[in-house]
Amino acid sequence: MSRGGLLEAEKAVKLLHSSIFQPPIITIMNGMKRQDTTSKQAMSPAQPGDGLFLPDLCSIRMLLVVIVIAQLLAFVIMLAGSVPGQRWQDLGLISLFVQWLALCSVLVLCLLRPWLERFSNARAGMICFAILMLLTLLISELAFRYVAIPGMDRSTSAHVDFLIRNLAISAIISYVTLRYFYLQYQSRRLLRAESLSRIDALQARIRPHFLFNSMNIIASLTRTKPELAEQAIEDLSRVFRASLVKAQNLIPLVEEITICKSYLHIESLRLGDRLNVDWQIDEQLGQCTVPALLIQPLVENAVIHGIEPLPGGGTIRVSVARTEANTLQLEVINPCSFAADEESACSGHHIAQDNIRDRLNAIYAGEASFNIRAEGELYSVRIELPIQSENALTRDGE
Repeated sequence: MSRGGLLEAEKAVKLLHSSIFQPPIITIMNGMKRQDTTSKQAMSPAQPGDGLFLPDLCSIRMLLVVIVIAQLLAFVIMLAGSVPGQRWQDLGLISLFVQWLALCSVLVLCLLRPWLERFSNARAGMICFAILMLLTLLISELAFRYVAIPGMDRSTSAHVDFLIRNLAISAIISYVTLRYFYLQYQSRRLLRAESLSRIDALQARIRPHFLFNSMNIIASLTRTKPELAEQAIEDLSRVFRASLVKAQNLIPLVEEITICKSYLHIESLRLGDRLNVDWQIDEQLGQCTVPALLIQPLVENAVIHGIEPLPGGGTIRVSVARTEANTLQLEVINPCSFAADEESACSGHHIAQDNIRDRLNAIYAGEASFNIRAEGELYSVRIELPIQSENALTRDGE
């Protein structure tokens, strides 16, 4: 490579360095704009295809909840309107009526859910309300005609009063229930939007962390070893492309390992024989998906806080295996000299570790674990994730 080419490469590296690491206030403002836009989208009226606001009424858990709430409602109605001495008899009849109405409503809404998903939530809510009113009218009519109650007035006025009373109670309860379901739905959408925005912010904090170090390595090689600098730029571009992946997206494990190898190649140009890596990867797990830039920050911590301070360097062990519980276990182990006056000289400022832990909690909702262990002169970070195939490259939430 000519001297002019070296100068151009060095200028390009400096220009890219300055463009990536913009002032913090600009980064903060951009993050605030993204979060505000995401929050507004979450609170906007739902359109067809956004998902039905009703919970899964076909599930056993929801069915049990409906039965319990219906029985509590029967107790309230009995206490509010029964005559002393007949309360237990009234409770039986009221419970029978309320439970039949509740179970029929759950069954009909469960069966009609695929059809209701074609409409906007506003229209689906009105349809659900009309269905509940029709069911109330039908069951009230059947109860009045065929349930024998001693001393019950069977006149037309009593008939109309019975229907109007049941429809009024049902209208109030149906409106409150549907409104509650909709508010819960909006809350879930907003929480999901905020979680995705938070994941983006956490990943954005990781990107400059390793790009800054990589830029310094390349800048130092542009004059002395231009061929290696060119190869390092190619490795950096591979890592940089991975950092541009959406934070909530999952990538195949084999791609994450490739990113780690590219980064380690950049560091090996600086550390030489002091850096060794022992890869223990189960190739059968290569297509399992993991969050982008999950292992790379841990490998970088192992290099900076483990290998670099040691005069003789050391070996980083990266292992990937399937556990007996059928989860994906990722582990990064590196040697470390522990300082006497510090908890651990290998832990650094915990930026990468805290970010990864928060990303795992946001993406997997408590199904993933993140553990740190220091024994002897070894420092290890172990992550366990649910095993997912390449068919689920994104986790958009239900």
